[in-house]
Amino acid sequence: MEFTIERSELYKGLQRAQGVVSAKGAKPVLANVLIEADENGVTLFTTNLDIGLRGVYNSNVKTPGKATTQAKNFHDILRELADGEVTIKVDDDGRLRIFSGKSKFTLATIPAVEFPAFPGYDESKLVNLDSAMVSTMIKKTSYAISQDETRLTLNGAFFEISPEKVRMVATDGHRLALIERDGAFKVEETIKSIISRKAVQELAKLLGEGDEPLKYMKQDNHMMFQKTNLTMVVRLIDGAFPNYEQVIPKSHSCEGTLNSDQFSHALRRVSILADEKSRMVKLSFEQSTLSLTSEGGELGDAKDEMEAEFSGEKLDIGLNALYLIDAVNAIDNEIVTVKMHDSLSPLVMQSPEDPGVLSIIMPMRL
Repeated sequence: MEFTIERSELYKGLQRAQGVVSAKGAKPVLANVLIEADENGVTLFTTNLDIGLRGVYNSNVKTPGKATTQAKNFHDILRELADGEVTIKVDDDGRLRIFSGKSKFTLATIPAVEFPAFPGYDESKLVNLDSAMVSTMIKKTSYAISQDETRLTLNGAFFEISPEKVRMVATDGHRLALIERDGAFKVEETIKSIISRKAVQELAKLLGEGDEPLKYMKQDNHMMFQKTNLTMVVRLIDGAFPNYEQVIPKSHSCEGTLNSDQFSHALRRVSILADEKSRMVKLSFEQSTLSLTSEGGELGDAKDEMEAEFSGEKLDIGLNALYLIDAVNAIDNEIVTVKMHDSLSPLVMQSPEDPGVLSIIMPMRL
């Protein structure tokens, strides 16, 4: 194998690969990048068996072939080279050689036959999704994905696409984030998947690659995402996502309307002295005022107050301040509404500007 490629092009591909490489996996080959040179250019493929990323890059291929080499070392070498053409060659001894100006490097390889194969799929079944829409959906839900490894189905985001709408939901059992967008989506039947937290993070990076639509399909227990010259395959989380619709309150007796910026800053101030473990703040709604208080034991306590439009009986409710801040930031609109039934019922947060975005936070006993 031998090819010449622009250093910046190859480095960009290796940078993308770093988030997928399995540096400490049981199989040494998973720390490598598969390099394949043919008439279409150079393909780089990395995988940790749960996520795989493949990119095709323009190059001048002199001799086709395949090889794998340690992804991090290859990346670090390319990072330090000056811009210009780089020649990559695998000699008969199986060593990979890098030539750039007067610089020369030799890297060990593992035979390409030992590297996992990229799953085959029918590109004609890919569905176009608006990249900006999916990026927004991730931003407004991913913060609520559980980090408790013992609850596998909560370690990802639930992604549902039907002919008329697309929805993404995440929950850790203490809070829930949901976003729904209407539209005409070219699927024959509803597709439901649970995508791991790590895969959601990598998908967010993929969405930042230009303005082209994101192409998507589900195949067996995998999802395929394609954009520009990149294709990502994701192994889905097995199991049933919780029936989140049961958690969404169907009615409320109290409602407050708040300026989100003022609310966020008040929460940040009061949370400084909140209990370190629970992070609880008490919200007290009364007439046109919201009072926020926290108690940090020997550290002290804090109280703040802000204007609020409020309807219903006076209500005190205890909530995790960090969860509230995350929800306000994710909704990201000037005005937010909070709806509650009583001090032991979930708080529902939305914005009248975008009712398709919903956040639910479970209360704490005062």
